[in-house]
Amino acid sequence: MPLSPPIHSSNHATPEPTSTPPPDVLEPADQVPPPIPSLVSTTSPRTLRIGTRASALALAQVSIFIALLAPIHPTLPTHTVPISVAGDRDKITDLHTLAQTGKSLWTEELEVLLLKGEIDCIVHSLKDVPTKVVQGCEVKVVGERGERRDCVVFPRRSTQESMPETVTGEERSISQAGEEGSTTTAAAAAASNGEPTPKKRKISSPSTPSTPPPPRRLSDLPPNSVVGTSSIRRSAMIRRRYPHLRIQDVRGNVGTRLRKLDDPALGFDCLILAGAGIQRLGLGERVSEWLDPFADGGGGGGDGGEKEEGKGMMLHAVGQGAIGLEIRERDEWVNGLLEGREGGGGVVFNRVSWECLAERSLLRTLEGGCSVPVGVSCSWEEENSEENHAPSTQQRPTPTIDATDTTPNVEAPSTSHLPPTSSSPTQPPLPTAPSSFLTSPGHLHILASVTSVDGTSSVSASLKKYISNDKEADDAGWEVAGLLIERGAGKILENINLNRAMIERGNGA
Repeated sequence: MPLSPPIHSSNHATPEPTSTPPPDVLEPADQVPPPIPSLVSTTSPRTLRIGTRASALALAQVSIFIALLAPIHPTLPTHTVPISVAGDRDKITDLHTLAQTGKSLWTEELEVLLLKGEIDCIVHSLKDVPTKVVQGCEVKVVGERGERRDCVVFPRRSTQESMPETVTGEERSISQAGEEGSTTTAAAAAASNGEPTPKKRKISSPSTPSTPPPPRRLSDLPPNSVVGTSSIRRSAMIRRRYPHLRIQDVRGNVGTRLRKLDDPALGFDCLILAGAGIQRLGLGERVSEWLDPFADGGGGGGDGGEKEEGKGMMLHAVGQGAIGLEIRERDEWVNGLLEGREGGGGVVFNRVSWECLAERSLLRTLEGGCSVPVGVSCSWEEENSEENHAPSTQQRPTPTIDATDTTPNVEAPSTSHLPPTSSSPTQPPLPTAPSSFLTSPGHLHILASVTSVDGTSSVSASLKKYISNDKEADDAGWEVAGLLIERGAGKILENINLNRAMIERGNGA
């Protein structure tokens, strides 16, 4: 198994406080990446070897992880080991088809190195990590959770073109030349007569009196507009909320997808991407719209009396926005690095870990992944009441598949943890939460949905539960999965060939 770029080590004594993406984030993933900021020690004999994918986004996330460690272990040396994984090498096959191979598209090759002791940890986008990791490994969530929402990106040409699409490039050049010539002549005549210089006229097609403004939101797109995404979850939710739009698969790293979007020959009208990746690559100015869980235009009453938010929900992927760190089980040295010095804070925060544990438990119980359209949204509610603070004593029954597609009564969770929706092309990073908020117990509100691939049906369920430890978080996700199945998710799961036996066993989740 070849290693893509060579191993990188750094000779910087102190890393930058925040991650800095490579200079050209639009270069292909197989290009030799620049060195990653790292920490060097003249006293520590051991180096932390960090495995990662070779894409620009993956390397930016390594920089974030190293920056998290810097205040705790300022003299820790690191090496970064980037490799090309199966999901990066096959840029043609859609993810739904690749997922049927049973292989971990983004993790398998790295896990081999981890178990062989050639690296000490792997930095992942948590949403790409299977809920059942290979035996001998475990997953931690490090740092604060970044932007968890999806975003809409339009082609650069849609904001640069000022002429109607009916005018060809040649016609545009000729018209512009004619306009400039006539304006110059008129200007000379005006100057000779002491009159003001006339302004240039805007060129427009005879058949099109005025050019409409370019679209800035999904709701602005006309019928049959092409939306690019490689996610079956995003495809299903877009089909449900905007049935007049067309979905087209688009593969590649973020830079590759943006180049495809900006190429008019490929015909994409917009892309749906994970907001965290766009922000971590310093491309926030490309964002035109943030897809909030309960944005306006939810699609009306829906089928069977479904609430408006049930029709229009745009929930994010499990673990989206979080950085996962995969390590060997019971690796005391790496765990010690994550926990920090005695009396000091570490890089693993309880609330971030608990909400991700709940989401991954939900997905694991449903046997979901790239091939199942499962969306989630979590928020924490600050309450002083002691009500429901006692841990649940409910025994886990075996979930059964209910083929009846019943309509859930879904209460929208608080979105106070999210930045305000903005119509501007940029979105500021999430504010830094106080450490007490990140570490203290509290009530976690979980909303989840399962949507059919064609978008014609969807079921939702929500749960609010007091969480103070890992088991309670894991149980909460399992309970939401059971609610989804009771309310009709079983019919959807059967139609997308879910492993029914795993659901019936409960998977020990």
